[in-house]
Amino acid sequence: MSKILDATCDATGLVTAEGVPVSECEVLSEGKQASAGLMFMQAGKARYLTSSATDIKATLDAVTAALTEIATTLTAIGAGMTGPTTAPPPTLPTSVITINAKVTELTQLMGALK
Repeated sequence: MSKILDATCDATGLVTAEGVPVSECEVLSEGKQASAGLMFMQAGKARYLTSSATDIKATLDAVTAALTEIATTLTAIGAGMTGPTTAPPPTLPTSVITINAKVTELTQLMGALK
């Protein structure tokens, strides 16, 4: 008989299910890192699979933060440029709008993952 349990994996690859560390558990994901997922038990073997939703959300959080920082920086650069010799390139406003649109898209994607 199979069992499926909520589980976590720490940065060392140790899996814990229902508050109990499971020393003999195969981690079925790329890299062993802190994550939440499921532990499958069948025929005396335990296997852990991370939830891809948490991995994707963490990635989108990082990308959104980076894009927001870039957009803020570009906006500040453009606002500080005045006069004919320091005028911003004509594409700067369009670039900032594009980056901000991407931030909005990623934020919407993150909402779908919650």
